[in-house]
Amino acid sequence: MPSTKPSIPEHPDGETMKAVCFTAFGKDSDALSVQTIPKPFIEAPEEVLIKVHAAALNPIDKLRVFGYITGFMPEKHDTGILGYDVSGVVEKVGEEASKSFKVGDEVFVRLAGMKYGGLAEHVVCSVPEIAIKPSNLSFSEAASIPLAGLTALQALRTGGVKEGSKVFIPAGAGGVGSLAIQIAKKMLKAGHVCTTASAGVGTEICTKAGADRIVDYRNQKFEEVLQGEDFDMIFDTMGEAAKMGGLLGKGGKIISITGGADDGAAEKVAKDAGGTWEFIFMHSSGAELTEMATFLESGDMIPFIDTVAESLEDFKVAFGKLVSGRSKGKCVIKIA
Repeated sequence: MPSTKPSIPEHPDGETMKAVCFTAFGKDSDALSVQTIPKPFIEAPEEVLIKVHAAALNPIDKLRVFGYITGFMPEKHDTGILGYDVSGVVEKVGEEASKSFKVGDEVFVRLAGMKYGGLAEHVVCSVPEIAIKPSNLSFSEAASIPLAGLTALQALRTGGVKEGSKVFIPAGAGGVGSLAIQIAKKMLKAGHVCTTASAGVGTEICTKAGADRIVDYRNQKFEEVLQGEDFDMIFDTMGEAAKMGGLLGKGGKIISITGGADDGAAEKVAKDAGGTWEFIFMHSSGAELTEMATFLESGDMIPFIDTVAESLEDFKVAFGKLVSGRSKGKCVIKIA
């Protein structure tokens, strides 16, 4: 990264921690290394210091390291810390934060302000981002939920999914897709959820998640076999909205999370079908994580994990699987 970026601030007491960092962009895990950096510290009354027990990776982490998103999300410091999703134990609370959380609380969070990243021994975040970890989940399982779960829930709600809705969620074996199927069926009470997956593990995950129909994308084109199905909502997880017009029912919505906020082709096919298209960015929400926690604790929703790296030093096991594009479920790193 450019040397003009400021360095990570020193801890007032000189405390340090280990984290997975990058100081230059690169196309593989060689751009990353475990470094000793200043430990984050509470600077505002609504902040919480968390000792991280596990962190999860998401496609955005790969894009950050590759340098693909610096235009709209520039790095703040000359050393970047990878990761957005963490679970761990509250170690210290600010004055305002003490009204919501206490030392010893087990929590999970999608980091918002990115004071530092998640693949680190400690993180600092603010109260609105945080939720109590589902008691029945391990730290690794809890870390796999936030970004993917919030993305799915916010997209489905933006798309108007409600009881009885007919929904198409492609790539159902992925981190977002596997949670989106469950959220649609269990939380929002959709009547029919269709997805795509390959035979074998991918199909098994989608079936376990509750999909009503699974299209084998290796042997079938969804835009052909689902033509005229009249879905109420289509969740475009793969940047393929321009292929989905023939699947959309009148008044239906296509919600995209990839491909960009300005997609004339996607907007046109949705309009031609009598529906609408919208691109959304996920936002952190402890309140929505708390909603999901209820369904996770009851067993109505379950996490799907592909790979677990056993320590921070083994992060390449998880990052390599993420970069490969072949993961079924989430890639997680144990930290404590």
